[in-house]
Amino acid sequence: MIMKLEKAKLITIIADEALQDRLVAELKSANVKGYTISEAKGEGINHSHLSSWEGKNIRLESLVSEGKALKIFQIISEKYLEKYPMVIFMNDVDVIRKERFN
Repeated sequence: MIMKLEKAKLITIIADEALQDRLVAELKSANVKGYTISEAKGEGINHSHLSSWEGKNIRLESLVSEGKALKIFQIISEKYLEKYPMVIFMNDVDVIRKERFN
């Protein structure tokens, strides 16, 4: 079997865990097939989370086509970036079985 690498986009959203359900719903509205959520710790331009009562940050990631990535960026930009402290970025990645991420 010959391994075939194809291009995809890895989108990453770092936000307060209180937004988790809303962000997942946004991904699903863009027909994203899958995602991974993990706890995110660190310090940024706003401040660091120093105690659990402040809530936790999540890191939501998904492999998608470029078209879906741009759609998600549009949604997040219009609905969330001005109201909530969050970060969204994308990277070019190589994947096997690209059809799983379109």
